Amino acid sequence: MMPKTHITRLLRFAVLTAGVFIAAACGNGPETSERAVRIAQGGVKYGGLFRMNISEDVRSIFPHNIVDASAFNIMNQVYEGLVRTDLETGEILPALAERYEVSADGKTYRFHIRKGVKFHDDRIFEGGKAPELTAEDVARCFTRLCEPYESNQLYAFVIDIIKGARKHYEKGGAAAGSSKRPEGIRVTPEGVLEIELEFPVPNFLTVLTHPCCWIFPGDIYKYGKEIDNWAVGTGPFRVRTVKMNDVIVMERNPDYWQEDAHGNRLPYLDAIKCNFIHGDKAQTEAFFDGHLDLILQVPFEEIGFIEAASERENGSGFQILTSPGLRVEYYGFQHRSPVYGNEYVRKAFNYAIDRQHLVDSVLSGYGVPASAGFIPVAMPGFDDRPEAGFLFSPDTAQMMLKKAGYSKENPFPVVTIQLNDGNETALRVADEIQRMLTTHLGLTVELAVISRDRHYDEIENGNVEFWRDGWIADYPDPENFLKLFHGKLVPEDSVKASYLNTVRFSDPIFDKYFESAVREQEKAVRTSLFRKADRQLIERAVVIPLYFEKWIWLASQRVRGLKSASMGELELKSVWLDEDRGGSL
Repeated sequence: MMPKTHITRLLRFAVLTAGVFIAAACGNGPETSERAVRIAQGGVKYGGLFRMNISEDVRSIFPHNIVDASAFNIMNQVYEGLVRTDLETGEILPALAERYEVSADGKTYRFHIRKGVKFHDDRIFEGGKAPELTAEDVARCFTRLCEPYESNQLYAFVIDIIKGARKHYEKGGAAAGSSKRPEGIRVTPEGVLEIELEFPVPNFLTVLTHPCCWIFPGDIYKYGKEIDNWAVGTGPFRVRTVKMNDVIVMERNPDYWQEDAHGNRLPYLDAIKCNFIHGDKAQTEAFFDGHLDLILQVPFEEIGFIEAASERENGSGFQILTSPGLRVEYYGFQHRSPVYGNEYVRKAFNYAIDRQHLVDSVLSGYGVPASAGFIPVAMPGFDDRPEAGFLFSPDTAQMMLKKAGYSKENPFPVVTIQLNDGNETALRVADEIQRMLTTHLGLTVELAVISRDRHYDEIENGNVEFWRDGWIADYPDPENFLKLFHGKLVPEDSVKASYLNTVRFSDPIFDKYFESAVREQEKAVRTSLFRKADRQLIERAVVIPLYFEKWIWLASQRVRGLKSASMGELELKSVWLDEDRGGSL
């Protein structure tokens, strides 16, 4: 239940003034300016400071190293790729590529780079003035994505599909003396970018919407070790201040290329301030105190009260946006562990967990139990799976643990569940799972809560046996979820980090289904192969899929043009502020 102090705020919550003061930092000191609201064609209004919150820390804001959904939503305002996804229709549309052609064999893509697009002005450029984007800039980004270096965790998305990319990567890239570029990345004399694939990839354009394919200037590498903490793109907003996991301020890019349907130059907002307020209670209070315009993670325990208050006040002061989510919460096992490498142990844990209870009690019903697969039911083709799977069954769980060789004479070792801090829902889930494993399997279970950075570093380096994790779609395709278990991504050297396949699962049957699906052109056949691969994950109890969450956003009533989508992606270039909607705080 929401505290009574929130009730008062709900009844008087509205919006602020017509003008706005924007505080940013640039160069050696702060800059403050006042900008008045300007009316544009179609009734939209320019101006205003949009205030949002990220409740979890991010590890990097550099495109080749963005592994957090929060970082994606921040940097989606700063960077762009060759193509983009329309949030309403899901259609792939041109972005930095004004147009493109695909060869008859489906292997070569020719991208005509949009003229007149500039990078954001930044001190890395001579005189601080940014150059115009060229095909060479794009080719350089893709080449670097195919090379091993510290700030590139996302190479796996392209090195097996771009021709010559894996060879280029394994030889160390251009810096190690191999060819300047992978064979499949070329720029024609006319300035057209060509990307040739090893084989036809039906969802290649979808892959290009991934953050790892966002475009940035090669000069950004001048920042050295600080590359993860700064951003220079071509998007609707440019960065003014970055204090990692404290505050990020972005301002309107006056040179942005896109217009709306009325011919108004985008974006409408003058600036965006991204706060990092940790804790559900703290961010909710900040919202109802009028300090935030958007919360992307609404506390589940307060949703019912907020909805009731919204109906009572006829939506006055705030709006709730919900949508089915392409996101899965799961627990991972280290498959090279002598304990959790045992399939019967993994099955025992799966059967001991009551997923429906988690959805009902922790998520307040805003989710779907994930008992029959890893791919969310919001994914087309995966909403009709049979109930067969890990339905809650303590008796079966105990039987599986006995098959694994554990008994009173050979007791199971102490279980440690590792999870990151800053996520109160995840902690509540962990408390429930601790209780279930103790009650239904008689295990001794401990919780280890550590910082987010350290949590994922230890997972990637194989230093954790059992942990909390989650995955949100980078693009709406089953391949994006199943890639996490592709055997080819597991390094042979166990000392090396494994960035996507963190559980280090390798199975020839799964790989056969997955690799065949990636190459398959016929949609129905492709979906069938992915479903078989998904089923193999359940049969081998590779992880513990818990539930598929829904997206729930809480926005100020003055926010107009905000759209939510299944991947939870935030797009603010078409958002504007209507100060006439409501009174004062």
